[in-house]
Amino acid sequence: MQLAEVIGDYNLFLDNILAEIEGEGFDMNDFVQLDHICYRTSSLENYREKQQAIEPLAQLVGEVNINGRPISTYRLHEPIRYQNWRIDALELPAPNPSKEVKEGLEHIELVLYDTIETFLKKYDGKPFNLRSVNRGVNPEIGLQLPSYGVKFHLLNLPTVVYLEQKLKLEDIHD
Repeated sequence: MQLAEVIGDYNLFLDNILAEIEGEGFDMNDFVQLDHICYRTSSLENYREKQQAIEPLAQLVGEVNINGRPISTYRLHEPIRYQNWRIDALELPAPNPSKEVKEGLEHIELVLYDTIETFLKKYDGKPFNLRSVNRGVNPEIGLQLPSYGVKFHLLNLPTVVYLEQKLKLEDIHD
């Protein structure tokens, strides 16, 4: 089984989301890595089914509770190669029980070249979600695009999972 059979047409998803990011005026040179894509599940049952389907295609790096729900991080055996990007990881969050979500590819996360302060200053006026900007291990800046979401970080997801494991962080809240 191929990754696209499990999560859908990630090339089309990347075409669309990167067009929206660039359409919002972001310079892609501000990012050192497009570190992962996120596939959102609509039920805990679907979450467990996707975990099983992904297992032959990727190594589970870790599963941690964030804001009360499990989120799995996988390192893909065969990275996604898209334009200049090498995407090594897939994030699979269980749904938040208080929100109804659509199943499918939902967002990407980009690792910043500069500091958070420099990035926010450069893109002053953008309607960023700063709810997690003070999160301990890996502060996060979110932005809702017309069709998708994008998040900006200082560290890539597999590194964050490694640090969370080393620091014995098992339940993370914003």
